[in-house]
Amino acid sequence: MSQTIVDALAASSAALVVALDAQDVDAIEKALPDLSARVAQMKAQGVWAPSPRLKASLLAAMGSVDAARLRLRYLADRNQQHIDMLAEAAGRFDCTPATYGRQPR
Repeated sequence: MSQTIVDALAASSAALVVALDAQDVDAIEKALPDLSARVAQMKAQGVWAPSPRLKASLLAAMGSVDAARLRLRYLADRNQQHIDMLAEAAGRFDCTPATYGRQPR
């Protein structure tokens, strides 16, 4: 595996986290395909020769990817709450839960 690919993955995921925190839709739309391309590069690499530096870089990149995943889940939950509140305000109790709860997976 190439250290450059891992570094690019870390940079892409960090850019997505920054875009999510700024709530910048244009930056999010730019960061998502870039992150997807970096993941595809990693998959296409095939067998990797592990090294201590590469393992450390992968752990750092995974931390950044996990931070983006948590932000996306939070934003999805928050949007669902807003949709439910709007449905309730409109009297559409047929399409909103009585109380808020996480959707089962």
